[in-house]
Amino acid sequence: MGVRSRSTAGGAQFGLAVAAAVVTLTVPTTAMCAELYVRTAPLVYTTDGTDPTATAGKQANVGDRIMLNSRDECDKWKGIEQTATDSAVDVEYYTDVSG
Repeated sequence: MGVRSRSTAGGAQFGLAVAAAVVTLTVPTTAMCAELYVRTAPLVYTTDGTDPTATAGKQANVGDRIMLNSRDECDKWKGIEQTATDSAVDVEYYTDVSG
């Protein structure tokens, strides 16, 4: 079994506002995966490029971590607030080096 490691890809988005309109990520060119942390309010998201709604998609609550395990998921991630309260999300991007 190989060793798996990751390093920052830079371009973190701290306090990304997820509101009533669909939001996407600004993914750095070297990023291959990402970790999102939901700070302030529930949100709904997708990783296949379809637009989420307040009732369609995967729900993430305050304190949840969302792991995006591929460049494809990072590029296609879309989020929207679930309630009338904007959600703040912290996003960190990583390279993925497997050996």
